[in-house]
Amino acid sequence: MLVADTLIVIGLSAISLGTIQEADGIQERTFLLRNAGHEAVTLQQGYTSCGCTTIHFDKACQVASGDTTSVVLRFNPRGKGGEFEEVGTLVYGENNKRINLTLTGTCITSEETLLRQFPVRVSDSLRLSTNLFDLGIMYEGESKERHVVVLHSSEGNRQERIPVRFTVDAKTPKGLQHIAHPLKIGNETVTVVLDVLIK
Repeated sequence: MLVADTLIVIGLSAISLGTIQEADGIQERTFLLRNAGHEAVTLQQGYTSCGCTTIHFDKACQVASGDTTSVVLRFNPRGKGGEFEEVGTLVYGENNKRINLTLTGTCITSEETLLRQFPVRVSDSLRLSTNLFDLGIMYEGESKERHVVVLHSSEGNRQERIPVRFTVDAKTPKGLQHIAHPLKIGNETVTVVLDVLIK
């Protein structure tokens, strides 16, 4: 038995873009939808999981029973890097039904974006997302953890997330402290600074 208003995807509802370069610019894919119900449906609105992705379709378009329509998802890789999964949602019909369409892949970040994302240079092959952490107010016995992301440019721009942990002990002086904290990254020791107000 046919449902009154049902859109179905012809083909894949999730399309992989594979490995793309940020410098290649906007990528787009078209999804085909068929009205499998026995009544016409109206396309109401669309939204996406991130501002980097837009959804395009004929708004207020009526899709008759058995007819098809197309929806385009466009992904802008600018400032993005690594794996991504972006979802576009189409709202349709009198009951505001939803259908999700997905673009996945891996984005190779441009050199310019990498320098913005990892502004702290340690060596030719090692960069950090930051070397300064504001821990706010802390009390004796309290611990906090933050993370620094390390870029290993000599290993194909591999990124590694490393925890930075700090515990206030009885020896830690009171007041505003700028604490040099050693961090072991592979064979290298890097110093990051922890700003903290000890109460």
